[in-house]
Amino acid sequence: MPTVPTVTGRQVESRGFQSPGIQAFEQPNIGDALAQVGPKAIDMFAQAKQRADVAQAQDASLQLSQFSSDLLTNPNTGLLNMQGKNALGKGQEYTQQFDAHAEQLAMTLPEGARAGFMLQAQQQRIQFTTQAGRHEIGQLNAYEEGQFQATLANNGKLAASAYGDNANYVLYNQQTFQQIDDYGAAHGWSPEQINAKKVEFKEKVADASLSQWSANNSIEFIQSNGELSDTVAGSRRAVSEGSSSDGARGIRNNNPGNLEYSKTNPWVGQTGDDGRFAKFETPEHGIRALGRNLLSYQRQGIDTVSDIINRWAPPSDNNNTDAYIKAVCAQLGVTPDQQLDASNPDTLKALCGAIIHHENGSQPYTDQQLSTGVSAAIGLSQLPTSTKRYTGNAAFDAASPEAQATFLRQADQIRKQQQAEYRTSIDSQVRDATAAYIRGVDFPNAPTQTEFLAAYGVREGNLRYTEFKNTQIAGQYIGSFRNMPTSSITAYVDQLSPGTEETGEGYASRAELFDQVSAAATKVISQRQNNPFNAAVEIGAYKPIASNNPNDITAEVANRFSSQEGLRALGINAPILSSEEAAALSEQVRGTKDVNQTISLLQSMGETLSAPAMRQVASAIAPNNAATAYSALLLGTPDNQYDNTKSSIAYSQFIGYKPAMNKYDVSKVILAGDQLLNPTKAMKDAGITPVQLPSEDKLKRAFDDQVGNSFANNPQARQLSYNLFKAAYAGIAYQSGDASMTKTDVANSDVVEKAAQYATGGVYKGFNGGDVVMPFGMDKSTFKDRYTASAQQALKDAGLNVNAASNFTPVNIGNNQYRLVSGSGRWATDPKTNEAIVVRVE
Repeated sequence: MPTVPTVTGRQVESRGFQSPGIQAFEQPNIGDALAQVGPKAIDMFAQAKQRADVAQAQDASLQLSQFSSDLLTNPNTGLLNMQGKNALGKGQEYTQQFDAHAEQLAMTLPEGARAGFMLQAQQQRIQFTTQAGRHEIGQLNAYEEGQFQATLANNGKLAASAYGDNANYVLYNQQTFQQIDDYGAAHGWSPEQINAKKVEFKEKVADASLSQWSANNSIEFIQSNGELSDTVAGSRRAVSEGSSSDGARGIRNNNPGNLEYSKTNPWVGQTGDDGRFAKFETPEHGIRALGRNLLSYQRQGIDTVSDIINRWAPPSDNNNTDAYIKAVCAQLGVTPDQQLDASNPDTLKALCGAIIHHENGSQPYTDQQLSTGVSAAIGLSQLPTSTKRYTGNAAFDAASPEAQATFLRQADQIRKQQQAEYRTSIDSQVRDATAAYIRGVDFPNAPTQTEFLAAYGVREGNLRYTEFKNTQIAGQYIGSFRNMPTSSITAYVDQLSPGTEETGEGYASRAELFDQVSAAATKVISQRQNNPFNAAVEIGAYKPIASNNPNDITAEVANRFSSQEGLRALGINAPILSSEEAAALSEQVRGTKDVNQTISLLQSMGETLSAPAMRQVASAIAPNNAATAYSALLLGTPDNQYDNTKSSIAYSQFIGYKPAMNKYDVSKVILAGDQLLNPTKAMKDAGITPVQLPSEDKLKRAFDDQVGNSFANNPQARQLSYNLFKAAYAGIAYQSGDASMTKTDVANSDVVEKAAQYATGGVYKGFNGGDVVMPFGMDKSTFKDRYTASAQQALKDAGLNVNAASNFTPVNIGNNQYRLVSGSGRWATDPKTNEAIVVRVE
């Protein structure tokens, strides 16, 4: 019979995983095995539940931790990112949010997991509140400190700006001191800490206040807080009651200068008063104060013994001022009016010693004591002092002695700078006013004597003001003299001249008036002689040419020409153009785009201006450009009245002869040649360079051959004509198109002959024993006939032999006029007037 196998089955235990997974065990009793299954299964479920509770508690704890981190570090809302006032009170608020979230998480957990989670949440809460509290306290402290410092800074600014208002300045300080008390008490400061903070604030605010005051109003600052010598009134002596050297009050008080005591402007080292007199710590302090006072006198221009003692010990204070001056002069070995330099240590020491001797009957101090005091007075050293200066100004009194001294020095430097700037301003006003007075016109708001004294001190200020006042008075006479003839001015001044027989009462004022009038007359007459053009402008006869418009220029030149007769009556022989205007006009004429434009410009001027006016214009511009001047003469009236393109108009309507040369063509050639030799700036910018001519020697020889000795008596005219000759040569040669004419190895004879005619107008060689420059374009026959007739008539009018005309060679002096010179070089003169005979050829 087959056997059926049997097994006991698998057993399950609550243990870890084992391998292999299936094992067979022998169980002796299957009933016992079944009895054990129930308890083991319950234990296994409990363990699994426990693990699940732990996992859920841990997950909730992690969520709480993340929420806590977000509450603290969120970039937008995190508590740790909140600063100052924004963080205050947030710790409790965020802790409540933490607690609420923890409870919310706890409610999601099973009962078994809740207790463990709450334990972990409690630990996290402790950490959270600690961190939040620490941050909030830190921000509270920072906020309080910031508020406290801001309060100090704000009150400090308010107090600093109230430097001139003692009541408010003190009030701001008191308010701040109370806040320091409150803050210190709340933060556990010691009384010493609180007091130190108050002192720090007081001195810091005082420094800021004095800095503003000394910079904004240095003069007021020094006047309020400087020593007595720094004030406008300064210090003066008082009579000492001591009768001997040892008992002198000045010596007892360490005040050898007997300086006055001042409560509001105390001296450095001042310890108190003895009635009107100051008392000092040491003699050196008293000597320093005396030196400071003398230096203040010098700043005001009081720098002679006479001036110093009259200020220091005036007769009005019952002082024997003359005796005082005499005694000090004897000590110093100087005269009463000799200027002294008190900034020199040796001079100041000697002056202090002399005053001390006179004040006290003797000078008991050593040379070292005097030197120490004087050195401190000048500022080369400082004297130690245990006495702080109090002026009654709350800000100044609150500052440390070092700060007081620093800001006084700063204010003094600013005052000196401002005084220098003020001097510059006064100087500018004086220059403007003087310029007006010299022109004879009034000047509004002229500087006053007070302003001169403020800028330069007493001595120099008075001297400058006196000089300015004399100029002002002279200006009044200048205004009157402007429109008076020179002869009348001279006669008026002569009438005012005080004679020696007029001495007596009022002589000084008459002499002063004469000096002022004489100075004004000299100014007016000197300007008429040395700068007649400006003289004409200043009286309004001439107006400056400010336009480049040819019509405006012509109109002003015409006005000037018409004014010249009246100007000459005043004694003003003004040129029609200033040198600057002549240069500008010459450049404007030469600067036209082509020669035809230049011709048109000159011709338009000639059509408006009279021939004499045009000659003056030509004469004025000749030094700048001979070609332009010569063309201006050629194109002047009346010659330019006709139009050479219309032959139907007879020459006789305008001129007395028909020129052998066309003056328009001549002008064009010479102007064009001048530009070829001297290109304008525009031409140079375009790359045009000057043309080349034969050498100077060759051209000069060729020119001399053509003109002979016609310029023997006028080398200046010869040079002018030679320059025109070169311009004409260049114009003819380079406009011809003939290359042979532009060669430079030799002067072309045809070009030379024509250029000489263009430059001179024509030369008559061998006439009456010499060579003569004829009127432009006149032929020799016409010249001979007209000159002979005019010369004979001139000789007849002079009562001379008319047949002697042939004995004189005519010399062209311009404008078709000639003077007569004999072979011996003697000029023909009118015996009745003793003036040279002038012949005009027309």
